Amino acid sequence: MKQMLLKNGNLYLDSALYETYFSAINSVVLLKKDAIFLLMPVQQAGGGLLFKIKNAKGDRIVHAIEFFQQHGIEVEEEKVLEVEWSAELSALTFTVT
Repeated sequence: MKQMLLKNGNLYLDSALYETYFSAINSVVLLKKDAIFLLMPVQQAGGGLLFKIKNAKGDRIVHAIEFFQQHGIEVEEEKVLEVEWSAELSALTFTVT
């Protein structure tokens, strides 16, 4: 299963995960639907959170501390998140426990 990291309110995606689902996408939105979180690609003109390049390998970071705080998620604790692409929702889905 594919994974990403939640650390200090930031989502960390390795380059392979980014290229598989978000290649050439610069921004995303985070939504919560019931107990599931959605990371969805959007056009930058439409707003959203920016993918920041972390290193030369192409790993990415999404700064989302405010989003997670609004949903009562502890942002200081590091969590490895199992992720899955939902074709129905056009989003990378995950839960945070």
